[in-house]
Amino acid sequence: MDRLLEFAVNNWVLFLALAMVIVWIAISESTRFARGVAALDTNEATRLYNRENALFVDIRSEADFARGHLPDAINVPNGNFDQRHKKLDKRKNKPVIVYCSQGMQAGRFGKQLKQEGFERVHQLKGGFNAWQEAGLPVHT
Repeated sequence: MDRLLEFAVNNWVLFLALAMVIVWIAISESTRFARGVAALDTNEATRLYNRENALFVDIRSEADFARGHLPDAINVPNGNFDQRHKKLDKRKNKPVIVYCSQGMQAGRFGKQLKQEGFERVHQLKGGFNAWQEAGLPVHT
């Protein structure tokens, strides 16, 4: 234990960086948990799409959507819920998987969907980039 304390004192910059990373992870996870939107990896999202006809909602820009998107996805640019309200309203009791480029913005829109009465809202971990990296199909 003494050696650990000595190491920490001698390498205080590393320990400070470690503490900052731990705090950042804790804040990120608690924010995601507070939104009430479950995060799914690409395998879970594929399973939900295939078995329960989940709807993919892409909140990236229209230009990004045109370059490629997940199967049967609906584009709601910048999370502007009012643009696609009617199409989405029909799916309130079905699973919805929201995604953005990297998975950082989808939770916010997912929370908005939950507030609008959507029962089963999820976000795609890693977003569109994770989907592509997994080698899953992309539609244009």
